[in-house]
Amino acid sequence: MLRVLRIQIIALALSLCTVSAFAGDPIREAILGSAYSSHEGYTVLQRICDEAGGRLPGSPANERTLLILEQELRKHGVTAHREAFTMPGWERGDDAVTVLTPEPRPLRAIALGYVDAHPAFEAPLTWAAHGRDGECGGIRGSVALVTSEAPKEGESPLRYEIIARAAAAGARAVLFINDKPGGLLLAGVSNFLGTPSALPAYSITYEEGQRLRRLLSGDRSVTVRIATASRCKTVATANLVATFPGKRKARIVVGGHVDGWDIGQGAVDNGVGSAAVYEIARLLARFSPSNEYTVDCVWFNGEELGIWGAGAYVKAHAQDSIVAMVNLDMPGRPTGINVMGHDALLPFARTFLTGLQGYAFTDSVISVPWTNSDHQWFLLEGIPSFTFMGHLEKGSVFHYHDMGDTFDKVDRRALVDASAVAALLVRELANGTALPLRRKSLEERLENFRKSGMEQRLKRQGQWPF
Repeated sequence: MLRVLRIQIIALALSLCTVSAFAGDPIREAILGSAYSSHEGYTVLQRICDEAGGRLPGSPANERTLLILEQELRKHGVTAHREAFTMPGWERGDDAVTVLTPEPRPLRAIALGYVDAHPAFEAPLTWAAHGRDGECGGIRGSVALVTSEAPKEGESPLRYEIIARAAAAGARAVLFINDKPGGLLLAGVSNFLGTPSALPAYSITYEEGQRLRRLLSGDRSVTVRIATASRCKTVATANLVATFPGKRKARIVVGGHVDGWDIGQGAVDNGVGSAAVYEIARLLARFSPSNEYTVDCVWFNGEELGIWGAGAYVKAHAQDSIVAMVNLDMPGRPTGINVMGHDALLPFARTFLTGLQGYAFTDSVISVPWTNSDHQWFLLEGIPSFTFMGHLEKGSVFHYHDMGDTFDKVDRRALVDASAVAALLVRELANGTALPLRRKSLEERLENFRKSGMEQRLKRQGQWPF
């Protein structure tokens, strides 16, 4: 035991040089030391990536991931339970997009989520620019080719809006050219509502998309064949929850989504978040199992298809007092904290950062709400929510939503840093009974969402609940 403690203190001094900042709080020192000397999240993530891989909700890979987490948590005396729910699911089939003329060749392409099976068809290809109003003329009966690059002027339309506009114009399908070169694809959903897509919609590579665009600009006729076997289906899945009962029933939630796109291993998005939540659970179990507030460590399911798991959790716990939420979605090396519109928590966040002077945060604190991750449903309920600003190396994020999101892209040190800092934040919140952890009223929320642009974004996505 003495040797373990000595290793932890050395690791802490070398990694953060913050022992003096935490003088008088041996638990905080022990959490930091163990986060660096005894980190296990990286090896657990390797198991998930190698033994399960990409993990859409309802898939065997998703189930294997939950089993791995349950097994690894039990090693530390942590029993996690599943909170089951059903959601609009999607299963990828043997899909194909093939150029027939002027030269037959298969395209590297993937269907977007919620694109449903249909009889194969052939149609001419037509350039539709960014897919905005006024750019979809003359596409009736054809497949619309759309760039994902940001327009020089005006706002970029959402894929859901482009698909709806193309369907209204009579198009047969939409091919989205990825805006990132390197033979990459960009997995994503065709809509956020879980309904079958109005049209077959695919992501294709930048290089192949540019070739098709050049052919069309040179008045060459291009014909494509599209065959989709993917299908929409209702799936039964679950969030995984490890609960640490506190002196009070009111709870702090720390979570990250466990699902990932099937074409890769979901290592960075969001394997690193799942691994960080695992580490937080391990550290709490060892050093701070009982706190003032109850703590729920949650691995949310169904985020990639529309944030279904977080919504199910909030609904299932509607009668519980949730006082704060910390979301870990692709956490990198923490550089600052975002309190997302709960400005009363800015002083706390600043104090927390100054208590880690040796860590050298490059950013401070901000208060900017944002959408499309698990914290969204907590914010909509007025619950104080935190995310970290973080740095990930280019090699870690280059293959975002692509086949190359694999374990070898994980930045081990960034994962350890994120786990250590997030664990401290969770413990601070779990014992911060004097903090202004107050839910915003409906009027306060609406004002906050209007000012931040969150209202407009959610209305465009069809997710505005008010």
